[in-house]
Amino acid sequence: MANAGYDISTDFPPFPDICSYKNNELIVCCTDCLSNTSRTKDTVVTPLGHVRGKGDSIAMNKCYEYFETLPYRCRGGGNVMIEKDWEEDRQCYSYFYSVSFAVGGRVAERWEFPHMALIGYGDDVETAEWLCGGSVISERFILTAGHCTSTGPLGNISFAALGLLKRTDPKKYWKVYKIKRIVIHPEYKPPSKYHDIALLETENEIAFGRDLLPACLNIDDEDTSTGEAAGWGRLGYRQALADTLQVVFLSAFDEAECSSLYPPHRLLERGYDHQKQMCFGTHQGKPIDTCEGDSGGPLQYNKDMYRCLFHIIGVTSYGRDCGILGSAGMYTRVSHYVPWIESVVWPEETEAKRNKDNLWLDKWLNLN
Repeated sequence: MANAGYDISTDFPPFPDICSYKNNELIVCCTDCLSNTSRTKDTVVTPLGHVRGKGDSIAMNKCYEYFETLPYRCRGGGNVMIEKDWEEDRQCYSYFYSVSFAVGGRVAERWEFPHMALIGYGDDVETAEWLCGGSVISERFILTAGHCTSTGPLGNISFAALGLLKRTDPKKYWKVYKIKRIVIHPEYKPPSKYHDIALLETENEIAFGRDLLPACLNIDDEDTSTGEAAGWGRLGYRQALADTLQVVFLSAFDEAECSSLYPPHRLLERGYDHQKQMCFGTHQGKPIDTCEGDSGGPLQYNKDMYRCLFHIIGVTSYGRDCGILGSAGMYTRVSHYVPWIESVVWPEETEAKRNKDNLWLDKWLNLN
């Protein structure tokens, strides 16, 4: 992660109203505890008080399901954290907030990216090489880049380390899962950078907790003008791999800029493909970028009503020399691949949705 410390001003939104106090912690009024009515199966209340209806997207419905059942910690803006707490006596959630400020370089907080995965290669976890990143997206699957699935003499991916912040954290504290299946997108043909996306299935079900939680998949590109990339990659061109998880705030480059930066060549025979790829970087100020070792990691956002849940908008795929002002890294556009991801990660739900769609189509044809 090149020059991960970025210099931007953060506009903090107004805090929610304070309802009461509990053990000297503030309880904010963005909770379903404010209502005695039970939640319906077709809606979900977000931490900032928005009510969202559930739709036809399997990935988004899973996102809502995880939000309702798992202990996500939420951001109110910048490093403001809102934490969800289940109140058994009232059968509803309350939310508490605190503020954390990073000074100097931008390193991640331990609570901040609970979906991050560090991918390991080799037969022995003690001697494994940890060279790529990934994102936990379900109880069994991790999203990564296709080109991360094999690294020559090191062989295929063997392990995923979850819930960690530093490479130097004692191994006994790592939550290491063995990878039993690697699912590469069927159209990925290395060394080409098209369709550079893959899924890793763990041998055992991932045990979610406060520091290990799944991210959501971005199902559209309605607001992807900015994003955060995270990883343990190199701190700059030819520099060492980062010990602590690094975060960079990046801006989207438009289609013309991306096409200019990535013209046709041996890794991109048709040049940049805006439908399936995106590029992010910096136009001015301090050059920041993803770098070698960040591959497979997420480009993500969490804002507005989604501050509890990171949405993965891109998978770190490819770049030129990292950390160069005016340059941009290339990311696989996740929204384009959501149907394929759903078919692998949630096959039963995908089949049920297909049958439902076919039933509606048959009814429509019979009516016409």
